[in-house]
Amino acid sequence: MQINENEREVWVYSYRLPPDHGLKPKEISGVGRKLLGFALKKRFGITGFPLEIGLGEYGKPYLAAHPGIEFNISHSGLYVVVAVSDVPVGIDVEEVQDRDLHSIAKYAFSPDELKQFEESTNKAETFFRTWVSKEAFVKWTGEGITSDLKKLPMNGWHQFIDLGEGYCCAVQAEKPMAVKVEEVRNLRMKLNQGEPLPSYHTPTPARRL
Repeated sequence: MQINENEREVWVYSYRLPPDHGLKPKEISGVGRKLLGFALKKRFGITGFPLEIGLGEYGKPYLAAHPGIEFNISHSGLYVVVAVSDVPVGIDVEEVQDRDLHSIAKYAFSPDELKQFEESTNKAETFFRTWVSKEAFVKWTGEGITSDLKKLPMNGWHQFIDLGEGYCCAVQAEKPMAVKVEEVRNLRMKLNQGEPLPSYHTPTPARRL
């Protein structure tokens, strides 16, 4: 299907932490918020912080003051990624690690996905590409891990994002979109220019159905 780039775009911003960052998971989530703030300012001109975040039916966050803007955040290993668009999107990144992949695949993969994994000559790549696709899907729908991962319809559209060796990343939407990818460097310098850093502020959880 041909994409009209003037109608459908998703912007993916990635930031690679230094190997010796020493940040705790909560602090890495803060980096995700900083990256979101950078993405919103650059793509949509939004500069008013803190951001008021509402929650969808299954807990998917959205911008309460900007209902026409969608975003999703993920982080794993050294990478933090943010997807922003004007339509619902989901994104997931995973560091390729040595785990008991077969046990996880048996739990989470459909019969066809499991067969493809078992017959693959590169099981790690097949596993993580399948996994990020499923994670991006449930983050797109907003259902999260409340869904039975084996029974996900996996409809809509997704595309893999190349972050380099050792990582798998996928972005998901309803229909094909033009994907614009930007690697952000010196994130702290880009955000600390006389303006407050973005932070979540949800005085009362909102519910968008």
